[in-house]
Amino acid sequence: MSIWQAAILGLLQGLTEFLPVSSSGHLVLMRAYWETIPRDLLFEVTVHLATLLAVVAYYRHDILAIFKGAITGTPSTCAGMSTRRWLGLIMLGSIPAAVVGLLFRAQLEATFSDGAGAGMRLMATGALLFSTASIAATRRSVSAATAFLIGVAQAVAILPGISRSGATIATGIWGGVEREQAARYSFLLSLPAIGGAFLLQVFDVAEHSVALDVQRLWPLIVGFVVALVSGYFAVPLLIRALIRNRFALFGIWCWIVGIWALKYFGR
Repeated sequence: MSIWQAAILGLLQGLTEFLPVSSSGHLVLMRAYWETIPRDLLFEVTVHLATLLAVVAYYRHDILAIFKGAITGTPSTCAGMSTRRWLGLIMLGSIPAAVVGLLFRAQLEATFSDGAGAGMRLMATGALLFSTASIAATRRSVSAATAFLIGVAQAVAILPGISRSGATIATGIWGGVEREQAARYSFLLSLPAIGGAFLLQVFDVAEHSVALDVQRLWPLIVGFVVALVSGYFAVPLLIRALIRNRFALFGIWCWIVGIWALKYFGR
């Protein structure tokens, strides 16, 4: 993998991991289009770590408050809810993706080589985003039932082409959750999901004894830095779109890419 290819893939990972357009779907399509780029486990581990750190950096105050409340037991709040409640809701919402990811990993892996399938799922993501345009804004907090449904949406979004942020935030909006809090919960919920995917990929790298040499080092560094920086700035971009009721507009991009993928890979 060349440095400029690593930069493009890192940018795709950083932006599309948090913008509601499916990072996995875009990476599947990019790899299928660039047939000269084989799947690189070490690179995937590197950019996943970058996006994990991007969320940690952006929501560091919330994360520290939640952990401090859990460890010390001192009553405290974060964005209008107790930190203990936040932790409980994050744990509850993480269950579906953990179960699906562990039980159906082999079946899910097969979907990462299907460009046409990713295109169809991008079309579905676009339709889901469009569906939120007519939902009136509310100030309701995340409930336990809504948290679990958002977790189910996150589990479905393991499939490439289904946006994790898009599916989880849209589910929160449909559940009447205040939009900025739906985004906050979605991004905090992404930490166990991205962290779990990162650990599984680390085990894969160790199992396949992936070698690291100087020639491969620079693309990894470039991909990591680009994914970290672009991911950090993608989070507030999405939040602004939510506040201005422009979340559904990302569906246009999903449909454009989805239609292209169906025409290119479906022939």
